[in-house]
Amino acid sequence: MKPSNYSKNTSQEVVLTAIVAALYIVLTLVLAPLSFGIGLRISEGLNLLALYNKRHIWAITIGVFLVNYFAYGVLDMIVGSLSTLIFLYLGRWIADKVVDQIAKRHTLSIDPMIIKYIIITVVFSLSMFTIALVVLFLDAAAAFWPTYVSMVFIELLSMGIGGFIIYPLSKRIDLTK
Repeated sequence: MKPSNYSKNTSQEVVLTAIVAALYIVLTLVLAPLSFGIGLRISEGLNLLALYNKRHIWAITIGVFLVNYFAYGVLDMIVGSLSTLIFLYLGRWIADKVVDQIAKRHTLSIDPMIIKYIIITVVFSLSMFTIALVVLFLDAAAAFWPTYVSMVFIELLSMGIGGFIIYPLSKRIDLTK
């Protein structure tokens, strides 16, 4: 008896989700001195995948949940992964709405995906207040604003690097599947 199309698609979704989650974890751990030392997670560039398929939001959230154990522990696992889930969905939604509105009024001379990259990068970078609050909660000596501002810039850099990798990759591989 052949498996139903539904089970094949479901199995494929689970496998693809696991691959992206594993990629997030491996990139973070292999580059641990950057990831946990100065907080530059190159793996955060994978956040841009959220623009291609909602499944990637869940994959990255799972990756963040598991790898954050090595950062600030259980609190970071919970706050970091919930923040990732919420702000990737929000960033994707805002990016879609903004590009739709621009496209209704103007002929776009650049790839709309680049505009979406910029929007989700800014939204997600500004969301670093959640992680800055975790740092402040766990380290009373930490100051919120310097921590937050540095995290915003580091996130902008991480996602910028990701954009320079993922955008050309998306021209060769269908990331929507």
